Amino acid sequence: MLEYLNNIYILPLISTILGITLVYFYDKFEKKQYTSAIYLRIAILIYISSFSTFYLSKCSFFLNNSNLQSGGYSIDPQSMMPQANNLNTHLEQFKTGIPTF
Repeated sequence: MLEYLNNIYILPLISTILGITLVYFYDKFEKKQYTSAIYLRIAILIYISSFSTFYLSKCSFFLNNSNLQSGGYSIDPQSMMPQANNLNTHLEQFKTGIPTF
């Protein structure tokens, strides 16, 4: 059962059904009176966008996040974050005056 839920074709279908259900309730709440052609267009758009999202998330290109490469130089992601003792605690203060309402 779990292998069916992890299938790249079934997950967009489930999200399409949930999306069309939400659009249907929105239609009934706002009284938009969508036609079946509009529902079909929305379903196709939801399926294509969710399929492409799941496909890109399964690509190994996005999963390799051990080190960032920049021109052949390896950058450690944690070294890019400022440390607590390196932060400047001086904050700018703006003098805007007294509002005259």
